[in-house]
Amino acid sequence: MGFTMNEDPEGAQLIQDIARPQFRRILINLVLPGFPPLCVLFQLFRLASLVMFSMFLFDCILYHDTTSVDCTYFTVYNTPPCDPYCWKTVWLVCSILTSTVFICLLNRTMLPELRPVRNKVVLKSLIRMPYFWSLNTTTALAVLYDALIMIQNKKAKISIECLEIVSKPWTLCLLYQLNFTFPPCTQRGFRRISRAAYCITLSIYVLDNLSRFAADTAQVAFKFYTINRDLPKPLTIINLMLMIINASVYYNFMQFFWKKLFRDDKEILKVFKQKFVDSKGIKEFVQNGNQE
Repeated sequence: MGFTMNEDPEGAQLIQDIARPQFRRILINLVLPGFPPLCVLFQLFRLASLVMFSMFLFDCILYHDTTSVDCTYFTVYNTPPCDPYCWKTVWLVCSILTSTVFICLLNRTMLPELRPVRNKVVLKSLIRMPYFWSLNTTTALAVLYDALIMIQNKKAKISIECLEIVSKPWTLCLLYQLNFTFPPCTQRGFRRISRAAYCITLSIYVLDNLSRFAADTAQVAFKFYTINRDLPKPLTIINLMLMIINASVYYNFMQFFWKKLFRDDKEILKVFKQKFVDSKGIKEFVQNGNQE
């Protein structure tokens, strides 16, 4: 068939290590070559579910002054047997599955060309970074917000809101994985379909978090004018503060996936802080002996 080991790093090169268990080598050889086309199809379905859910979300916020937790007057579309809450469930399940698969796939065992170091090394690096603790804190507060909304709202569908809660830390874990992973676009031998699957997946993550950020921003704006007087005032303020944090989490996720599309192998999360004496203009002034 003219197939060589160097032509398909997604399958053939990954089983060169004879020290790996036989079952794992067979699994990698079987799954990875067919994974990119399936990923593209699955992501297109995920995009369709995102569109359906976003229509439901924005209609509830803009026209019914409710959220996707307790909206009961939505009439934009009717797609039996899947109602708007069904589409929300499908979207959440697709997002969680995507994050789970990529978290499992992006490691040194499965794709050493894209992940040169082990997860243990990545974790040791992460715990020394300020952004690791700040992102964890804001995500935890966003999860707290989702839990409070679920508890306060008697109409909330518990199973769906639990999926909402799980999706945030799962996306955060994927974000940490991608931050230390080379994209297939920069590595030789990866097929175009693999590069397309990578770019499509990240693009849908961008759209996903953009829609949620826009929805939460609109909801915050409405809250400033329509405070819920049925709740005690301190609780209303806490809800509003957590809602703003929730929007910031989606914004941070959106920014990361957007930048990862273009900055390839750069560490997106790290914010480089140079010494002020190295700033352009000041550096030349210092080097010239403070001569004006």
